[in-house]
Amino acid sequence: MELIRDLGDPKRRRAAGEALTALGPAAVPPLLREMLDESSPVDWFHIKLLIHAIGPAAYDDVLAVLATAPDDETRRRASAAFVGLGVVERYTEALSHRSADVRESAASGIQSACSVMFGRTPSYRGDMGPVVEALVPLMADADPGVAQRVRWVLPMLGDVVLEPLRRVRREGPGALRAEALAVLAAAGGEEALAERDRAAVARLIRIKAIDDRAESLEGCSTSWLAVPSGDRTGIADVLGLSGERLVTFALGHSVVLHDSDDWPDCRRVYVTPEVDGWTLVMGPWCNPVDAERAGEVLDSLVELSRRYGLAQAYYFGEHGGGSGWALAEKGAVVRRFDASTWGDEQLPELGGQLPEEAALHAEWAESEAGADDDWEDVAPYMAPDLALRLGSVSPFALGPQTRVRGHGVVALTALAAQQGVPGTGAYSI
Repeated sequence: MELIRDLGDPKRRRAAGEALTALGPAAVPPLLREMLDESSPVDWFHIKLLIHAIGPAAYDDVLAVLATAPDDETRRRASAAFVGLGVVERYTEALSHRSADVRESAASGIQSACSVMFGRTPSYRGDMGPVVEALVPLMADADPGVAQRVRWVLPMLGDVVLEPLRRVRREGPGALRAEALAVLAAAGGEEALAERDRAAVARLIRIKAIDDRAESLEGCSTSWLAVPSGDRTGIADVLGLSGERLVTFALGHSVVLHDSDDWPDCRRVYVTPEVDGWTLVMGPWCNPVDAERAGEVLDSLVELSRRYGLAQAYYFGEHGGGSGWALAEKGAVVRRFDASTWGDEQLPELGGQLPEEAALHAEWAESEAGADDDWEDVAPYMAPDLALRLGSVSPFALGPQTRVRGHGVVALTALAAQQGVPGTGAYSI
């Protein structure tokens, strides 16, 4: 216990940790007791790392605590210790444990040791076949948390999962077939699916598109062009889009969310049907205030406005990402403003402040919440409302009331020819 208390002393922590690790399995029970004691002055994170250092010898004790955890905090701490032990064979055995917490943590442990996502080199060098075979049935585990964890983990394990999942698609069991299709798409994209499955997905999209209804296309990071026309073919021609594929609102939205995530992908866009007289083109490629894209977006707006009289582009980052907008009319840039950053990183302002911008700022300032806010406080939140104020359509405001004509498509930008066609995945339809 003296060694454990020394873990709370920065000057003694290293020596105490080395001594406790050297004790091996004998140190695990007192370390676990201390780790689970929420009143302990010792950071439980340091204890977790010591248990990881002891490794496989700690497995049985940690498993026993996890399997009988009486509350969420105990479960969380025990799971964190369990996941980092790196004992893939034991985790594989634990996938059949009666405790859902153990099964879910075992799957997380396999993920930690075996993931090849983002070019990662796995620490486990053993035979992945038995691991995958044990995971696959849990895609339909009775516990939703376990099932979801397994559906996340399998695509992270690489190509080794493809054939077992294809076998489920061919041979069953039936309860796993739907899950196998989604995980196959997430693991290997459309290319991983059998021709029969690809045809079935395409048929489902065509059926759903018949009476598709508009829905909000809100995202954490949303960029879009807006053109007052339903001439999807003409818009695609001006923008140099190709490879159009029919999608529903849900599918187009799902693709945009995927491409706008942590690593924005500018190789494809979602082109909506005509919505209330406008067509929206969505995806990071459309961002008017991205330093790499801003010039080309302005050029696109100018060309679109020559053909359709008006074209607009917007960016909105819902969680503090700011706003940006650009407008062109009859072949000339009218306005660009970057409220996504301030200072040296802000793109140069083009054109004067629009009356609609000033009106929105005034309304905000007149409200109780914004009484003390100046322009720089308000502008980062303005893009969706400004689009509506300018007579356009905001993807955030689409819904059952929206008039829809035609169908939407996902299309490739010119960057796809330069950088390669983007991979596909598991999307909502």
